[in-house]
Amino acid sequence: FNEVYFTDVRIPDSQRLGEVGQGWQVSLTTLMNERASIGGGGGAVNVDFAYKLANQVTIDDKPAIEDSAVRAKLADWYVQESGLRFTGYRSMTAISRGSDPGPENSIGKLVGAPKLQQLGSFCMDLLETSGAIWDSKHSKFAEMIVGSYMGAPGLRIAGGTDEIMTNIIAERVLGLPQEPRMDKGIPFTDVPTG
Repeated sequence: FNEVYFTDVRIPDSQRLGEVGQGWQVSLTTLMNERASIGGGGGAVNVDFAYKLANQVTIDDKPAIEDSAVRAKLADWYVQESGLRFTGYRSMTAISRGSDPGPENSIGKLVGAPKLQQLGSFCMDLLETSGAIWDSKHSKFAEMIVGSYMGAPGLRIAGGTDEIMTNIIAERVLGLPQEPRMDKGIPFTDVPTG
């Protein structure tokens, strides 16, 4: 979220990451690691947590888990988490073979970050008015749920926005044409600014 320009800076070879001229590759490796951690489907507020919560709270004087809409949402998120887990395995397999992962981390991030936000919102809704409390002294789960919900939008930006992930998937997975770019083929230092 920041741009820093250095003029006449010299970095000794002992401090260089990667080969000369391969800075973008180093940046991509960092981004892929960030995308893998975001898209991994983890976190304290996950489908298992939501399932347990749905067994503890009520809707119309019955356990929330008995509500068909609650079960349908949990089933959708379970499928998403399973897909994220197996997509993560593909990345780990590529790395273990000495290859760079493909676009699977972008796919994982595009699914995982919104899922975390949706799960947080769903759990807050299950807790009704106490779901908005961000103080564990007053609500058993609120701090964890509200914290997850409030942090999720940042995860949709970190490592590349949802829109960037969609473009990567469209171009590298589906083979769709790139969006028109006026700066295509121009060195970054020559791109007009302001």
